[in-house]
Amino acid sequence: MCGIAGIVGEPLNGIDAHVERMSGAIAHRGPDDAGVKVWPARENVQAAFAFRRLAIIDTSAAGHQPMSTPDGRFTIVFNGEIYNYRTLRDGLHADGIETRTETDTEVLLLLFRQRGAACLDFLQGMYAFAVRDNETGKVFIARDRLGIKPLYYYQQGGRLLFSSELRSLLASGQIPRVLDPVSLSSYLSFGAVQEPRTMIRNVRTLPPAHYMEVDAYGQIVNSARYWSLPSDKFKGNRREALEETHARLGEAVRSHLVADVPLGAFLSGGIDSSAVVALMARYSTARVHAVSVTFQEAEFSESAYARHVAEKWAITHTEVVLSEHELLDSLPAAVADIDQPTIDGINTWIVSRATREAGLTVALSGLGGDELFGGYPSFRRVPRSLKYAALLKAMGAKNRERAALLVEKVIGDSLRSQKVAAIIANGESALSSYAAVRGLFSMKSRKALLGEGGRGAVGAEVENYLLPAEALELLQAVKTNGDVINKVSQYELSLYMANMLLRDTDAMSMAHALEVRVPFLDHRLVEWVYALPGVLKMGRRPKPLLTEALGDALPTEVVHRRKMGFTLPFEKWLHTALKPFVQEVLNNTVAVERAGLNPSAVLEVLGKFMSGSHATSWSRVWSLVILVDWCTRHAVELDSSVTSF
Repeated sequence: MCGIAGIVGEPLNGIDAHVERMSGAIAHRGPDDAGVKVWPARENVQAAFAFRRLAIIDTSAAGHQPMSTPDGRFTIVFNGEIYNYRTLRDGLHADGIETRTETDTEVLLLLFRQRGAACLDFLQGMYAFAVRDNETGKVFIARDRLGIKPLYYYQQGGRLLFSSELRSLLASGQIPRVLDPVSLSSYLSFGAVQEPRTMIRNVRTLPPAHYMEVDAYGQIVNSARYWSLPSDKFKGNRREALEETHARLGEAVRSHLVADVPLGAFLSGGIDSSAVVALMARYSTARVHAVSVTFQEAEFSESAYARHVAEKWAITHTEVVLSEHELLDSLPAAVADIDQPTIDGINTWIVSRATREAGLTVALSGLGGDELFGGYPSFRRVPRSLKYAALLKAMGAKNRERAALLVEKVIGDSLRSQKVAAIIANGESALSSYAAVRGLFSMKSRKALLGEGGRGAVGAEVENYLLPAEALELLQAVKTNGDVINKVSQYELSLYMANMLLRDTDAMSMAHALEVRVPFLDHRLVEWVYALPGVLKMGRRPKPLLTEALGDALPTEVVHRRKMGFTLPFEKWLHTALKPFVQEVLNNTVAVERAGLNPSAVLEVLGKFMSGSHATSWSRVWSLVILVDWCTRHAVELDSSVTSF
C-alpha cells in the first residue's frame, strides 16, 4: 500500500518542485520510502512520477519506486496489492521472463510489458497504478474492479495530473480551488460525492474497473471499462450455493493473508467482521490479532459480541474504549485527514489508529458483507416500495406530488414522513426507490441549503435519480440479471460502498500508514454471490446465505444479534462534547457562504436537531459541519459566476 502521483504533458516550469509537493501531501501513506522520477522536457512534452511507500511485500530496497523494466522501456508507480503475484510470477518464468525481486510491483510491471491492458484480466487484488512507455511518452493508468484503491486526475489543456488523494492534486498548485456545484448537491443528497465527479471542479476519479491511456501531450486518448458484474444467473440448488459460497469465502480470506509485516483484523462483533476473523483463524499459520473499538455508552457497545468471537477462536484481542472527551481530543486530527467531505470516516480513523498502535501494519475488514449478502434495510425497503410502482406511475407526477405533501401533513414533519413522501413522489423504479431510501437531504431541503450559485445544479436530479449524469451513466452501463435484490446490491456496491465506505477507509486508514484489506470484495467472490438469486440471500435472520455458509464458525450470539453497524454515538455527542465545535463551525457565516450554503437554512437544520426535532438527524448536521470545515481548511469555495453544470 502506497501513494502515487504524476504529471504528464506540456513542459511545466519547476516540475520537480510541483511533483515533490504532491508527494509531500501524501507522505503519510508511505513512511518507509519515497521516490521521484522526472523525465526531461523533449519535443514539447515532459513527465514526472512520485511515490510514497508503505512496505508490505518484500520490505527490502528492491521494492523502491518508480520502478523500471531492465531495458528502461517502461516505468511504473503502483499503489495496492496483487494477491496472486506469486502465481503470476511463475507464469512469467514459464514464459522465459526473469524477475529480480520478490515484489508484486515487478510482477505487475513485467505482466504489463508482456500483455498491455489485457494484464488486468489476470490480477486479483486492489490497485491503482500508472505505467509510462518511455519510448512514446504514453501513460497507462488503471484502477481495480471494485474501486478499493483511489485514483484522482485533473486534465486541462495540454497537461494531466494524477494522484492517490485529492489533497495531493491541490498541493500541486496547478488546480483552481473551486467547488463543483453538481458535486455539492450530490454530497447533500447522499453524504458523499458520487464518482466520477469530486468536490473540486474539473477534478475526476478514474472509475472502478476502468483504465485510461494518456498520450505524451497530456490528452486522454482512450478510456474503457475492463470488468463488470455478471449478468448470468445461478442454476443450481441451495445446497450447491452454500457449498460454493463457503469455498469462495475461505479462498478470499486465505488469499488476503499474504504479507511480510504484522497482519490483523478489525473486529466489531458484527457478522461480517466476525466472519473474516473466524476464517483468518482457520487459515492463518500465525495467531490472529484483532482490534475492537467500543464505547462507554452501552447502547452503542458491541464489545460482548467481539469477545465471544475472540474466545471462540482463541485470538489475541485488543479492545479500546473511546469516551466522548477522547474523541473530542482526537477530532481536529481526524477531521484534518478527511480527503473529501463525508458523513462517515471518523470511526475508521479511530480504529485504524488503535490498530497501528497495537503493532499491526495490515488489517482485514468486513466491508462488503452487507452489500453482497443483503444486510442493509434497503434490501427490504426497495422491493416493498416497488409493489406500489405501477400505482405510482398511474397516478401521474402531479398527483404524486400532492400525495407526498399529504403524507407529510398527516404523519407530520419527520424523517419517516420525508422518506415515505420521497418514495411516493419518485419511487417508480428500483433506483429511484433506492435513492429515496438512502437520501440524506430532500430536494426541497437542498434547494433551501444551497446558495444562489448552487441551486441550478439541483434541477435535473429527479430524472437522474438524485445522481449526477456521469454517475448514472456508469451505473446504467452495467447489465444486471433483473433480480431486484441484486439490483439493490449493485447500487450499494457502486454508490454507497464505492463513494463513501471504500473512499473513507482508504483515506482514514492510510492517515495512520495502515493497509486495510477487504476480502468480501475479492472479485471472484463478488461475481459468484451476485449471480445467486436474491431469494437465497434474504430470510428472517440477517444474511442467511452468509451465516449458513459459515456453519459453526460464528457464535450463535453473533448470528442472532440485532444489527448495529460500526457508528460512533454522534446522536448523543453532538448534544454534549461536540456541541461547541459544531456551533463554532456552523455559526461562521462567511465560511458557510464560501462553502456554497445558505447560512439561515444551515442554522435551521442545526436548531431543529438541537431542539430534539424528529425532522432532522445527526448525520445531516454532521454533513454540514464537515463540508464547511473542509472548504475552510483547503481554501475551497464556490464560484457563483459558474452557470454551466
